[in-house]
Amino acid sequence: MTTTPAKSPSSRRPSHWGRRARGPLVGVVGLAWLASGFYTISPSESGVATRFGAVHETVPPGMHYALPWPIDRVHRPATAEVKRIEVGVRCLGNLPSEPRRTDMLTGDENILKIMMVVQYKIRDPKEFLFAAEEPHWLVERTVESAMNEYIAHLSVDDVLTTAKSEMQVETIKRAQAMLDAYRAGVVLLGGNLQDVSPPAPVVEAFKEVASAKKDSERLLDEAREYESRVLPKVAGDAEQMISQAEGYRARRMESARGEAARFASMLKEYSNAKQMTRVRLFMEMVERVMGNAKLVILGEDRGGRSKINVVEPSPEK
Repeated sequence: MTTTPAKSPSSRRPSHWGRRARGPLVGVVGLAWLASGFYTISPSESGVATRFGAVHETVPPGMHYALPWPIDRVHRPATAEVKRIEVGVRCLGNLPSEPRRTDMLTGDENILKIMMVVQYKIRDPKEFLFAAEEPHWLVERTVESAMNEYIAHLSVDDVLTTAKSEMQVETIKRAQAMLDAYRAGVVLLGGNLQDVSPPAPVVEAFKEVASAKKDSERLLDEAREYESRVLPKVAGDAEQMISQAEGYRARRMESARGEAARFASMLKEYSNAKQMTRVRLFMEMVERVMGNAKLVILGEDRGGRSKINVVEPSPEK
């Protein structure tokens, strides 16, 4: 029969000391675990504390305490930071890769390639963190969708010329309405169109159209300038001609009235002395007719020879 040797007191001593040291060690670890709950929120951040995955509270900037992991967890979204996203450009990390320009269809069925830079900030950190899975991606796609919707009601000429500013404002307005409906927790600060261009195969044709529009505007400006220069002169000439016609009419009317008055007085005289008036009128007529005529008088002198006298009209007549 085999006997087990008895353990000596020295062999039991390490186990006893291990149990005695375990208590302080657990206490130190526990204190360190509790101390890990202290955290700081910077002025540019807003803290959102979750407890077992559910939102517990929103924390302002400063030093705070939360129950250590895995009970509480603190998220620190940068609410004061202005973020920038490029609609139409795919980025890899901090470096832009090959441009992915967004092809959009205008209201007159033309295709344009559009790139826009959008700036936004976090407005509601709780919605930004938990209402949308990828808020940055959502902002890009929402702006792109709003731009597509707005451009679908415009002609290509408007998009390339006069409607750019209005398109930027209206796109941001519509995109913000959609993001609010999605509870994305962001506010769009503005958008800036970086590039609006036609597809490469038709670039030259669009350039020719733009050049023709510029020529048309130039000719219109020249026509307006000519109109502003000529119209006042023509209006002045018309006023002068009207004034001359009015004066001529007044003179003719006064002359006609005078003739009528003279004829009336002659008629009165004729009624009183018809024979004398006939003779006077005849003599006046002869004087008017013969006064400017050259007279040739045939006669004989004292010797019986023929004589011709020519009477020239007087210069005053």
